[in-house]
Parts: sequence; structure tokens; C-alpha cells
Amino acid sequence: MIVEEKLEQTQKSFVLPRITKLANLNNWPSAVACTAQINELIPELCRLPYDYLYRDDPEAFAECSLLVWEYTGVDKLSSNLDIYNFEAESAGAGLVFSPDCMPAIDHTNRLVKDSSDLSKVRFNGLGSGRLAYLLRYYRAWQALSGINTYPTFCAPFSLACSLFGLDNLLVAALDDPDFVQSLLARCVDDLLGPYVAAVCSELPGMPSISCADAWFSLPLINLDMMEQYESFLYRLRFAASSDLPVTSGAIWGFSYLRGLDLDRLTDLLLRVSGSLTVLDPDVANIGPEYFRGAADRRGVALTLGLSSNLMLTGSVAEVVSRVRRYVLVGKDGHTPFTLFLNNLAPRTPLENIFAAVTAVATYGAVGATAETAFDMPTIEPFEKFLVRKMADSSVGYSFDWLSRSGYSYLL
Repeated sequence: MIVEEKLEQTQKSFVLPRITKLANLNNWPSAVACTAQINELIPELCRLPYDYLYRDDPEAFAECSLLVWEYTGVDKLSSNLDIYNFEAESAGAGLVFSPDCMPAIDHTNRLVKDSSDLSKVRFNGLGSGRLAYLLRYYRAWQALSGINTYPTFCAPFSLACSLFGLDNLLVAALDDPDFVQSLLARCVDDLLGPYVAAVCSELPGMPSISCADAWFSLPLINLDMMEQYESFLYRLRFAASSDLPVTSGAIWGFSYLRGLDLDRLTDLLLRVSGSLTVLDPDVANIGPEYFRGAADRRGVALTLGLSSNLMLTGSVAEVVSRVRRYVLVGKDGHTPFTLFLNNLAPRTPLENIFAAVTAVATYGAVGATAETAFDMPTIEPFEKFLVRKMADSSVGYSFDWLSRSGYSYLL
């Protein structure tokens, strides 16, 4: 009965054609998919305080996430939560909340200052920090969309940076490597492992243990350190007593390498993620052709990420030009290709967002070429979109958050 209800809910929403397009990637060649990370775009478009969405009202955040997903036209959104902070906060790390920016770790008073604090790195139950908020968010998302969605966890190295500080961790890696090993072991065995197991019991059916690890990147650390510490990611599977595969993403730094080291970082990324995701400025600096070839040689899917700075400051013509190049190179291969809009910043012009999404659909269509005509779409104001959705009761949005927003006059 629950499965039938979810299917009916999905069929009534905007989600079905998008998940169908993503599923068709398995039948490559097919249309190129467009995905995006829009953590900061959601409160900006919905005119809501960040602290209200990220701390106080997970149901509102789920609703706003789905509305912005539908409005922008992207095929899939990555997690729109502060995924590097939940685990650290649950262990006791302080967070700074603000109405006009993302929550952030309070690095003025780090949870771990030296080895005497290692015992603090532990899982304190799903009632700690905002973990109850997190579960409410995902359940609200599933109830509204009819599809399952799952959290992305913070990978061990980035979690250690949140708890101890990147600067401290880099110095300790040279001066006290045993301490760094102990800290990473605590992050995995005593915090992440039991936390992942608890979430899996609350949200059954997770396809993988997906981790975010932006700090595990060049030039913050070097390749030798990356290879030394990657084993802690694999260790998470056993710490969580799980048969699920463990994957990690958000690794930068190809631009700092040459020659065989490029292949060395590519192979490391494939070991920890199973696919090849490379973001600007690395793609722009090295060229999408290298990464298309690397994905083909290894038989893995390829994702190229577009510069958030280009999306913020570039012209429509510049955005379309780069999307066209990446898409035409990316789809000219033997494995599925996706274009990723990386972390769209506040005040990113809507015309750039719609131009990028439309360009992916235009040049990512089967048979499209560089000569295929690009037609800029008419952009519906977000306010008008909201009015339309408020008049449509089929999905079940409450719009309770409107009274807290800059659109309260629509009530």
C-alpha cells in the first residue's frame, strides 16, 4: 500500500519525467542529464532566513527545496543541507547560525584541541544536534515527492577538519602523525560508523553510504597524504556494520598536477567514488577531453562541473558557450555523461541558470551538434511560479513558511 501511494504521489508531481531521464542514462547513449547543488539558492529564491530553514523548520526546507528544484528545471538536486556540519554538531561542536548565510562550524572553540579531547568524538544518538531535524527533512521530502532520498554524510577527513581544524590537522600530520591516525579512527569507529548505522535503520533502502569530502583535496593536502588516509573511508563500511558500498566525492586539484600524477589522482578518485566527477576550474584548465578519455578508458560514468563563478559573473553567451563545449565533449563517449552546476551562489542571475539548463537540454539531446540552434527560454518570475503552485493542491505543499518569507503578502 505504501509503495502504491508513493507511486501515485510521484506520478502527480514534476519528479517522474526527471527520474525517468536519469534512469535512461543506464541505456547510454541517451540525453545528457543536468544536476545542481543549490544550498544557498533556496533561501535566496524563497526569501527566507537561512537559520530558519537550516535550523528551525525542516518541513519548510524540504518544501522549498522541491519548489526550487521544479522551478529551475534541473534533472536532479544534490543534498541541499549543510552536510559537513551535522555529524560534528551532534558530537558537540559549536555552530554559528545567521539569517543571511549558511551555518558554519565555530572554529573559535573547536571540539578537539589536543589528544585529551579524543573521547569527545563519539555518536550521542539521533537526538543529538540537529539529527532529528535531518530525519524530519528527509521524511518530508519523501512524503511530498513520492521518491526516496537519503543523506550524504561527511567523510572522515573533512569531519576531522571540522572538529580539529584544517590548519591544525596539516601540522599534526607532520609533527604528530599518530594523533591524526587516532583522530580519524575515532571519527570513523566512534562517530560516523554508529551514526550511519542508526540512520540506515531509520531510513531503510539506502543504496550506498555516500560521503562528501571537499577538504580531502589538492592543494590542501598532497597526493601522498590522500593515498595514506583514503583507507579510513573504506573502514566506514565495517564501522557501520553495513554491506552498502561507501563512496566519496567532491575532490579538487587536478589543475595542480601534470603527467602521470593526473592519472594517479584519477585512479584515486575512482577508488573512492566509483565514477569520475571533476569540477571547474580543473575542467576549464585541463580541458574536458582528458576527462572524457579517462572515463572511457576506465569504463565509468563522467560528470563535469560548471564554474559557480562563471554562473555568478558571466554573461549568458559565456555560460552557453562553456556548457555547449562540455556537453558536446562529454556526450561523445562510451559511458553516461552528466553536467553539474556546482554550488550556485546567492545572486546568481536567473537568466544564467535557465540558460545553462536549457543549453544542457539543447546540446545534450541525442543527435544535437554545435550547429544546433539555442533558444533562450522565457523566464517566469519565481513569485508568479509560487502563485501557480499555491493554486494547485495536488502535490500537498502547505506553504506555511510563506508567513516568514519575503512573499508573505501572497497570503
